[in-house]
Amino acid sequence: MKKLISMGIIFILLTPNLFAEVGFKGRPITNNLMMPTGYTLNRGEFIVGIGPVGFGITDNVQVGTNILLFLFQVYNVNLKVNFVKTESQAFAVGLDLNNFNLDVFEEETGFTSVSPYASFSTRVGTNTLLHLGGSYSVFTSDKDIEDAKVESSSSGTSLYTGLEYSFSHKTKFLAEGGYDITFEGFRVGGGVLFGWTKFRLKLGVNYFKPKDVSGFTFPVIGLWWRFEG
Repeated sequence: MKKLISMGIIFILLTPNLFAEVGFKGRPITNNLMMPTGYTLNRGEFIVGIGPVGFGITDNVQVGTNILLFLFQVYNVNLKVNFVKTESQAFAVGLDLNNFNLDVFEEETGFTSVSPYASFSTRVGTNTLLHLGGSYSVFTSDKDIEDAKVESSSSGTSLYTGLEYSFSHKTKFLAEGGYDITFEGFRVGGGVLFGWTKFRLKLGVNYFKPKDVSGFTFPVIGLWWRFEG
């Protein structure tokens, strides 16, 4: 993990002229480390990455998916609608739909989850934004989700909060934490986000400790392009 972060930093330092200097101005981030923020993509904007794909239908409505998860048989789609969007505050609601498999008593079982959520972002300092949010997950299956074997990617009804600190026009430090009510576990993580006009690189680490299960420590790696319409 340390080698990966070091390689990412070296990549940034050695290629400063490949991209424009200012990448975040006028285009707030739509996700913190992992949690959604209160912001959406602007109209006509789209992101294409190693996994995430999204499109801004209007300045306040975006749709997306993560195509990388399809390789792991996690079929997903998401919708996000913003009601307030200023430089200092934003509020949005969204809906995540997922279909995936978990082990229940050593038997692979299919689950479908419907998760509406709300996210609020507000400026608490010149360079700092506070993000607050919560989601409510409903699982459908012929088995009980409480009997399923928890995985590092498991996510249920949750409350979460995050901080976004803008160190420069192209570097942000991210931190967040939360509690998963369904799987009775805490999440905490931190990372750094590098951004130019089009290119984005996120490097971080996250820790998830469900009840009666050994904790999961896993890297957060994001690589995508954000294009204006």
